Amino acid sequence: MTNIRFLRVVLVFCSIALVTSACSRSADEDSSATLQSADGLLQYVPADTSYAFAMAEPLPQEVIDKMQPHLEAILLSYRDIWSLATSEKTGDLDEDSENAAQAAQVLTMASEIAAMMSSEGLSDAGLSLRSRSALYGVGLVPVMRIELTDVDAFEATIARLEEKGGNEMSVASIDGQSYRYVGNDEARLIIAVIDSYLVVSAVPTALPDEQLSAVLGLTLPKENIGSAGILGKLADEYGYTPHALGFIDMERLAATFLDQQSGVNAELLELMDFDASALSDVCRAEIRDMSGVMPRIVAGYTELNAERIRSNAVFEIRNDIATGLAKLAAAVPGLGEDNGGLLSFGMSLDLLAARDFYSARLDALEADPYKCELFAELQNGVAKGRAALNQPIPPIAYGFKGFLAVVDSIEGFDLATRRPPTDIDARFLVAIDNAAGLLAMGTMFSPELAALDLQPDGKPVKFDVPQLVSQFGSAYVAMTDNALGMAVGTNAESDLTGFLVADGGAPPPVVSLHMDAGTYYEFLGEAMLVGGDEEPVETSAELLEAVSNVMTQVGDLLDRMSFNIVFTEQGIEFQSLVTLSD
Repeated sequence: MTNIRFLRVVLVFCSIALVTSACSRSADEDSSATLQSADGLLQYVPADTSYAFAMAEPLPQEVIDKMQPHLEAILLSYRDIWSLATSEKTGDLDEDSENAAQAAQVLTMASEIAAMMSSEGLSDAGLSLRSRSALYGVGLVPVMRIELTDVDAFEATIARLEEKGGNEMSVASIDGQSYRYVGNDEARLIIAVIDSYLVVSAVPTALPDEQLSAVLGLTLPKENIGSAGILGKLADEYGYTPHALGFIDMERLAATFLDQQSGVNAELLELMDFDASALSDVCRAEIRDMSGVMPRIVAGYTELNAERIRSNAVFEIRNDIATGLAKLAAAVPGLGEDNGGLLSFGMSLDLLAARDFYSARLDALEADPYKCELFAELQNGVAKGRAALNQPIPPIAYGFKGFLAVVDSIEGFDLATRRPPTDIDARFLVAIDNAAGLLAMGTMFSPELAALDLQPDGKPVKFDVPQLVSQFGSAYVAMTDNALGMAVGTNAESDLTGFLVADGGAPPPVVSLHMDAGTYYEFLGEAMLVGGDEEPVETSAELLEAVSNVMTQVGDLLDRMSFNIVFTEQGIEFQSLVTLSD
């Protein structure tokens, strides 16, 4: 039980190391040279790895200078959270109980961890906001490698944690290199300091020394990811910077479970009681084919400076399917662009294109059905899919393209006293091929709407509905040939002007979200202090306040956040943009 507690503390310690390595020293090296170097951090990453994410080059100094004061405050708040949470968890134990002594040790270790949660504390522990790092696989086995700024200081920190916890980790050695570990007869968590790196991995306990040496990087791979230029090609293809980028190779992962394995993977699959020979040849072939539908997932930063951080993750999709998916998005005025205000959210979908895409997938399953028993349920669903397509749908529905809602401002809202807003400025539109037809349907339920004589010219017309006027002050509606919109609030008329004819993103997103990050995190902080209507959680006011402080400090760092999901001929892209506060 003590080993488990100590393991948890060590994992927290390593997590701090990984997270803080996201910020790094000033970038003096050439980007392409860093990603294609056969030396340095990337020399330990096998070229045939199934997954790798690397912070291979330091962040620009201007970004560090901009973020560091905020990160310092956030780290200090996390220190308070860690200290308070651990203290509360152990404080209720009876002093004479058998767990009391162990609890006291955990609390002492927690205070040591808490003391590290600042730039000075990290430096004293041999860590830094300026460390490169990588998370990758040697076979399936995960390896985390982080640069240390002071090996002796880190070793001293681990030793101090062991002493405070009253439980030293086991020590072993391989090829003259010592390492610490905790675990059981099946698996071990290994922590080693090798050269100037902290190396953390989880391995089967029975892993032979030859394979363990490869995991720890004592034996270098025959070809590494740097010399093979894999990350360099990825950066060129997607415009990723070397500050953070990586991939998961789905085809290679699938092959691990389909083909005969040796070395590290053989040991790991044996531990998992997985027997690839139990799969039929048909199943193996069809699983391999299915992995080719989404052969790779990639992610990375595409822009980094003191004003903004832009990133992109792509689920690469087989070309024929990606081409079909790209047709599903539809143009919606303003969708994909930041409309300002507190929050905007919208979606687009061409229902007719979606029907055609789904029908094409059913055609493919009928033309070349799955024979593997593992996919029987999927194959049997073809008939149900055909039946669903045959269900009647109103013709006007196929003209639907999407919607966009924008909340420009909210005044008078007080979460603590549950006081509702006194004023809301908001806009909403529906994009549809036959906006006049949608309006005609609406007039059947609203005499006030029928009396407007609304024309498809995009001009706002006052909408005097008592319920809307009493709640929002004023309301306006407008229409074009392919959009119908409404705005409420003090600035309803001006807010609606031009809203229905605004340019959207290119290519149009399927989902789009933009928000005022500072206000959002401020709201989260207040919500944590107020709580909800559910059963109360036994958490002290001090701990809740510490968590709330983190939200506020994150809000101080960030200005706006944007997130778009886009279907392209490459696949499904998750695009995000964060702008930093002045």
